[in-house]
Amino acid sequence: MRRPRRRAASLLAVTAVMATLTAAPAHATGPAPYRLVWDDFAHGFDAEGPGARWSYLALGSFVGDDGVVSTSPRGGLRVVAGGVNPTTGEPAFTGTVPQDDPAGALDHVKWLAYANHTASTGYQGFDAVPGQELACETWMSGRTHGTAAHPFGDAVTNPRDDLRLASVGMPVQDVETDVVFDFFLSDERVYAFYERLPHLRGSLGDYAAFLHVVPVARRSPTDRHHFKIAYDRAAGVARWVLDGREVFRVDRIGHRLPDRAHLVLDHGGVEETVRPRQLSCGMGMFTILDAAAPGSGSGDGLVRLTTAPDHYFDPVLGAPTPQVFRDEASLPGSRLFGQGAEMGVRRYVVSSLPVRDRDAS
Repeated sequence: MRRPRRRAASLLAVTAVMATLTAAPAHATGPAPYRLVWDDFAHGFDAEGPGARWSYLALGSFVGDDGVVSTSPRGGLRVVAGGVNPTTGEPAFTGTVPQDDPAGALDHVKWLAYANHTASTGYQGFDAVPGQELACETWMSGRTHGTAAHPFGDAVTNPRDDLRLASVGMPVQDVETDVVFDFFLSDERVYAFYERLPHLRGSLGDYAAFLHVVPVARRSPTDRHHFKIAYDRAAGVARWVLDGREVFRVDRIGHRLPDRAHLVLDHGGVEETVRPRQLSCGMGMFTILDAAAPGSGSGDGLVRLTTAPDHYFDPVLGAPTPQVFRDEASLPGSRLFGQGAEMGVRRYVVSSLPVRDRDAS
């Protein structure tokens, strides 16, 4: 097992020929349809240098690499939280971001890697070609550790199914608009995430930023799932496909869902329609301590991760009602209390196929 060294996320712009169900070339976008294995991890996990297949999320001094990585010659990746719980001996997160840091909300990210690829637009990701459906898919397992030791009392009703404490996920992000489509795992359920992050408001204006968390299936910690997130740019539709079955879709990208029942973060702003030109395929481990519990009927979060003004509004009531938190000060013991997670990824596939052929992929 090895701990990858920290590095800044890099963008790669290299031209190569498409391949079908083979190891992926460094650049695989363009009008021609393709379906390729981006990585099966048979030759290890590479996130070092400009030619690496993966890159860690890195913003300023923050790098999302709080994990110990191992691979198998037969294929497959395993990542466990970077530390050890001194009481239980189980994997535990070590990375955190304090509230007074300008990027306090980055505390969400513990370990996060994206396919190191640049679209023709110059942004990280793969081109979303009109008339084709761009898809990121993987075979993923995951479990959490130490969540029962949380310090939040009755604000958490089931630590095994509370994504806020620790979770594993497959984020698919457009870095040009900060729209993200994700699958996430607790020990007991699979969730579809639909979100728009607020980090680009300085350049894009006061757009609506939010996080919806929708349960789509039951599971156990030993289950492996086939996740596929697919996007049809021409139709403006994103689909979440779980084990071969569509379980969720969004057709007004950039707008909140009509029902606030599963809205867990509301950053206010004006809704607008977004049509991403590319998507970046990722995988990672997280905490989401500032969120409300999905479907609970309460808008209260656990920890105020940032004091940025007008950042948090009550997800149930909406702006201008402010969100409140069990811990308003973001104490270190609230962000890290011995919890952790581990993730297994069998392989990662990227495809761009004619819409008429999508169900055959």
